[in-house]
Amino acid sequence: MKTHPNLTAILFFLLFHITIASSAPLDMAVDNIALSCGTSGNTKAADQREWVGDLGSKFFPTEESNHKSITSPAQSQASGDTVPYKTARLSYFPFTYVFIPVTPGPKFLRLYFYSASYSGFDKSKDYFTVKAGSFTLLKNFSASILADSLKKPTFVKEFCINVEKNQKLNLTFIPFSSNYYAFINGIEIVSMPIEYMYYSPQGFTKDELVAKYVGQGPQFFINYSMALEMVYRLNVGGNSISPMEDTGMFREWSDDRNYLWSEGWNPSDPTVKLKYSKIPNYTAPDTVYRTAISMGPNSTVNSVSNLTWGLPVDTGFDYLVRLHFCEIDAMVNSVNSRVFTIYIDYQIAEEKADVISWADDNKYTPIFKDYIVKIQNNKDGEKKHILSIDLHPRTDPGIAYRDAILNGVEVFKLSDSDGNLVGPSMAPPLLDQQPAPTANKFPTKKIIFIAIGSGVGFLLMLTLVYCMVLWKSKKTKRYGSYHPQPKWWCWPYPYNRKLTRTKASSLPEVLCRYFTLNELKTATDNFNEELLIGVGGFGKVYKGLIDNGNVY
Repeated sequence: MKTHPNLTAILFFLLFHITIASSAPLDMAVDNIALSCGTSGNTKAADQREWVGDLGSKFFPTEESNHKSITSPAQSQASGDTVPYKTARLSYFPFTYVFIPVTPGPKFLRLYFYSASYSGFDKSKDYFTVKAGSFTLLKNFSASILADSLKKPTFVKEFCINVEKNQKLNLTFIPFSSNYYAFINGIEIVSMPIEYMYYSPQGFTKDELVAKYVGQGPQFFINYSMALEMVYRLNVGGNSISPMEDTGMFREWSDDRNYLWSEGWNPSDPTVKLKYSKIPNYTAPDTVYRTAISMGPNSTVNSVSNLTWGLPVDTGFDYLVRLHFCEIDAMVNSVNSRVFTIYIDYQIAEEKADVISWADDNKYTPIFKDYIVKIQNNKDGEKKHILSIDLHPRTDPGIAYRDAILNGVEVFKLSDSDGNLVGPSMAPPLLDQQPAPTANKFPTKKIIFIAIGSGVGFLLMLTLVYCMVLWKSKKTKRYGSYHPQPKWWCWPYPYNRKLTRTKASSLPEVLCRYFTLNELKTATDNFNEELLIGVGGFGKVYKGLIDNGNVY
């Protein structure tokens, strides 16, 4: 039988689109800006994504004419991919990138940093604030301090912000003071789909997609007036996923090994055909839903155990916790097969989680659930808190498997009512930690006078001691009488007479005794002029009664 060429082409076209439909297709972002700061022209990263330099481009920053920023290559290149990390824009003064035109709607905003030395800029003196429109994304921030804590010189800070119609997207970098500088290596702006992503504005979102407010109320709407900061994006039970392997939004997914606090099994099926009937197939890469963590087959152990993840977060903010699920276990085929309770920060977020039920009695159907949890400020002043996610199997009659499952986790910090996303401030170098001169309790001149006065007082005291020793020696020779060795002499007493010490002295008994100012005031009747015996070049000399009434 002869095949018609047009029919062959049609069959190929249909087969191609059926194949694409079975996997997560790329979301074609309307805005897709990848800006490499401090360079010109277009360059390709190792993943073949193209970056445009800010020099000579329409995105060149605005700044004051007498306070220009500079560009510089890093003095030591980052290992691995060097784009956009090999160059930076730096300044001791504020500078602003203005992104126009951009389409209205929610965007991913990613800031790329490489903590390194640049020509004329000390690595330890980066300390600045970053604002996007009315939102404060970073404040008193140091890339070098964060890089040291992460033990990696390059990192990305990701945010979600909304751009209104006819609105510019301004991104401003503000150094802490003239002693510090701000810098940036790369800026990325990518549009996100309006539906099923991270925003859930009131009046425009289906009820089943609105986040539950754990321990606070039934629902929490994430409106476009808020900004979000991505804190964690984890492929649970699987490997990391690169931005180019995402669904067109260039999100990076990390593995969960550093955050899983319990033992678990790793069910996976890399060939399973997923059924995207509940959520769009750009929600997460297929790999997220084809791998998972479960508790394993031992129901007895599972009944007294949890699957637990611990995620450090800043206190004082609300957090969006998105949990991704897909039932891929061959043994779990129907509703009530595997039911578990979800606890977030030790509060019940979901009493009975049944992935098959959520998916309308379908296996291999990805689904996600959103929860909002409030992390209160710690009474002890701690700025960090461990956000826990615990899954515990239900033991109700009729449940086939005492088990739990999870495929992915995303955690976002939500801005407060002032548009602030700033966590605990990083301490600047000691240079700017000193109090300002106007705030000092004692001005500098007073401190100098006090220091001089203290020195003069010390010399007066030594002179007083010296004069008293000389006067006593002369008096002893004149009258030929015996007097005990004065107790303030600081050398061994040549006689074998035992001297009495006070508790104030820890020196050997043959050494001197030191008198306090109060003791001197008592001995001289508060420096009574009637006890004055002389005036020297460094002050007055008094006689006084010490201990048993001896006059010195």
